[in-house]
Amino acid sequence: MFVLKVENSKGYVLELTDNEENYQITNIEGLDPPKADINTSSYANNDGFSFNGSKIKDREIVITMKINGDVEENRLKLYKYFRIKEWCKIYYKSELRDVFIEGYVQTMDAPKFTQNTTAQISILCPDPYFKDVEIMVQSISKIIKKFVFPFSIDMKEPTIVSEVELEKISNIVNDSETETGLMINILFMGTVNKLEIRNIDTGKNIIIDYEFKKNDKLIINCNRGNKTVILTRDAVKYNLIPFIRKGYTFFQLEMGDNQFSFLADDGADDMLVDINLSNYKIYSGV
Repeated sequence: MFVLKVENSKGYVLELTDNEENYQITNIEGLDPPKADINTSSYANNDGFSFNGSKIKDREIVITMKINGDVEENRLKLYKYFRIKEWCKIYYKSELRDVFIEGYVQTMDAPKFTQNTTAQISILCPDPYFKDVEIMVQSISKIIKKFVFPFSIDMKEPTIVSEVELEKISNIVNDSETETGLMINILFMGTVNKLEIRNIDTGKNIIIDYEFKKNDKLIINCNRGNKTVILTRDAVKYNLIPFIRKGYTFFQLEMGDNQFSFLADDGADDMLVDINLSNYKIYSGV
């Protein structure tokens, strides 16, 4: 048993399963892992070949469904959700996975003059991976929150609100089936003139030389195709890529453990920065 939904660019959602009085899904192609392109070159005087690299291009999902009920009305309704050349989001839920994927409608075929009207929709997905609907959020802040409910006030034993661990290295776990990008969300609680975020495992880092002020919010988007560094101050957004030191790298989360740390003003103001890393768990197929 599975659930299939589509969302259009206006945010309207249409459920295509458990809706057989209107639509009956008969087939979905493109749910398995897509084909990979393997780049190789042959040896001049030896058997075999040399592996140069590999990649997955895109994914095509083809949905075939029978249109029931008021066929003409339901056929026209599909046009509102599967609009040619426009963006849509496909939600797929099974017993083990609850995911979505985004793409653009290539074709929407629903012949009018047939006894049993069948629609076939082709969606091209530039990012070939399915994403879990629940985003993972993990903190690398050095202020460790200790205040929990229920609590009691005792003058002899004060309640601990938080602790500061200046040497903290945070382990971020990526349970995906491949490496994935991430979002770095930063809140400044005071003036900071330099921020460095480092991947301890790879030694790669991002250093931003900028005078951050209290209540500034910085978002570093490390997802491929959407890489940005945006500061929000007093509801105004600024591009901070020109303030990043040369040699920087947008991070990717490897499968498994990834260790991160940061320094604010060479560690003097680490407690003035609250940092969360967020990423989707991604899958090659469902």
